[in-house]
Amino acid sequence: MQEAQFPIVESFTHQAPSNPHWTLLGTARLNGSLELTADAASQAGTAFLDQPFSSSLGVTIDFDYAVEGSSDVGDGFCLYVIDGARTTAPGGHGAALGYSYTKQGPGGQIVAPGVTGGFVGIGFDNHGNFSSAEAGPDGPGPCADFVGVRGCGNEHAGFRWLTGVAVPGGFRASWEAGAHLQVSLLNGRLTVRHSHRGNPNGTLLIDDYDLAGAPGQEQLPATFKLGFAAGTGSATAAHRIRNLTVALPVNMPLELAGPQTAQAGDRITYSLEVQNLGPNDAPDAVVEGTVPPQLSDLEVSCRGENGAACGSSSVDQGLHVPVSLPPRSKATITLAGTIDPAFEGRFTFTGLVESPTRSNVAERYSAAATTDVERPLVSVGYEIVGQWSQTWPEDAQGWLVSYDLKLAAREHRVVRWEILFDAPPHTRLNPTEQPWYTVVDDGTGGSGSVIIRSPGDGHAIEPGTDLTVNMKLLYPSQGDAGDRTLRNLRAMEITRP
Repeated sequence: MQEAQFPIVESFTHQAPSNPHWTLLGTARLNGSLELTADAASQAGTAFLDQPFSSSLGVTIDFDYAVEGSSDVGDGFCLYVIDGARTTAPGGHGAALGYSYTKQGPGGQIVAPGVTGGFVGIGFDNHGNFSSAEAGPDGPGPCADFVGVRGCGNEHAGFRWLTGVAVPGGFRASWEAGAHLQVSLLNGRLTVRHSHRGNPNGTLLIDDYDLAGAPGQEQLPATFKLGFAAGTGSATAAHRIRNLTVALPVNMPLELAGPQTAQAGDRITYSLEVQNLGPNDAPDAVVEGTVPPQLSDLEVSCRGENGAACGSSSVDQGLHVPVSLPPRSKATITLAGTIDPAFEGRFTFTGLVESPTRSNVAERYSAAATTDVERPLVSVGYEIVGQWSQTWPEDAQGWLVSYDLKLAAREHRVVRWEILFDAPPHTRLNPTEQPWYTVVDDGTGGSGSVIIRSPGDGHAIEPGTDLTVNMKLLYPSQGDAGDRTLRNLRAMEITRP
């Protein structure tokens, strides 16, 4: 049989699986998701992908789940992989969660065999019997609200308990909670991460466990096949799976930095750094961000290192930056924006890195930066009140734009003030004007800024009453004026020397 190619994607939201090699057995059915059991007693359902996929470069299995019951929630569900050269019937019911064998009775007789060629089964166990002797040897006994790992086994033999950890609250969740599990098998080591909408980076339940070196484990097979299974007894729950992705793992951590505090009208910058720590490449990584609506005049840049290549960036519907990341490469993305001069409060910028063909196994692949914004003692906004071509005198030709700058005092009367903003190259205050205010830098002083200041007397800013300052800016041409935005415009109160 031809191997499945990564990524293997199955939403389970349609009437039939997109891959014809899926087999649904027992109570398993498609009902808007893969429903392994309904919320009813004595059910057992299995979904098995009878098509091999490579294990040589590692594999990561991501999926969303929902487990909801009307009473005591049980038993649980299981994800397992077997040797890809084999095929299998469902494993044992009840405590075995469809992977290992089931023992019952005084003598502990096997009443239902486990899977064929099993390599590992990860049980997400609410009721607690996957860790008991009913499901195989060496377990600690019944442990409710537990994730447990059983190793290699074949029908009536094996399935040793390897490791497990308590999970407060277990695995009960509705779809609205955004519950998600990620299982990675890389270089013979197992990692299990549990996340939800309130904790998108997730919690490591099992961290880099040496599965290949564990007691009773056989050699890592060249290929895997996978299955899901769940069961109920007197304790019941509906166990549902959707949005499955099986892909190559890549470790792409994201770091995000931004200002903790700022003033309204400030121009602020966020920095996002994403790396590829391996083991596989990520040619189609995407860095995305949710930009606060209080930011305008957005600018984004991207710089790649050690072979990373940045694609075409956009901020039309949030930050979107495609990045090709070979192993050991890094990309740094910078987003700049101006805070609404009238805003006061708090906003948050969020970012994440993902890939449509790889599974990101980084401990931190999403991040957020929160900025507290207060209105300054003196704030400034502007409106454009006119623009025209200036053809005389000869040394002052260009495109003239007239701005009304609106100064406002927040708390007290401001007698002396200063306004400054970043001037585009070869742009300056109109040299033919004789303004009533003091010009500290008309844009030609080499600082890259225009700076104007209140005169020695008069023109104070009274709280509750705006002071209008008209300013005419001379651009080299209409094209150079662009959208006529005054970048990094700000105002401040100054004291007398």
